[in-house]
Amino acid sequence: MVMVGFVVMLLVGVVHLVKGVRSSGSDRRFLARAVRVPGVVVDVSWESVVTAGGVQLGMPVFQYHTREGRPMRATDPVGANPPRFRPGTPVAVLYDPKAPHVAKLEANLGTGKGLNMLSAVMGTVATIAGLIGLVVVLSE
Repeated sequence: MVMVGFVVMLLVGVVHLVKGVRSSGSDRRFLARAVRVPGVVVDVSWESVVTAGGVQLGMPVFQYHTREGRPMRATDPVGANPPRFRPGTPVAVLYDPKAPHVAKLEANLGTGKGLNMLSAVMGTVATIAGLIGLVVVLSE
């Protein structure tokens, strides 16, 4: 039974390690090709977060124009309660010129970086602990 616990710890660790590393790489690739344009917050979209208290986060909905002049609308993946941005707030927008609908607010960019690193570090710790535990159990 103890061995199952170490196997689960190992698997959870690997999943979090891979998730943290992939998310960091995805963010770097986005920033490398992103184009910066002005935009404006037009609304706040309230989304529930799965927690014991059922917290709601206000995600800023913003409009911007691509460099070619095409109007776009997007919702930033980072929210807060109370919301950081109110309708009418001017913002700097970063979007992918190959996929103009993929956009993020420049002001929110560093927010997920810490979570990606935490996921990678905790995944590494859990992976190592799971491996050590399996080695100890199997050597008995």
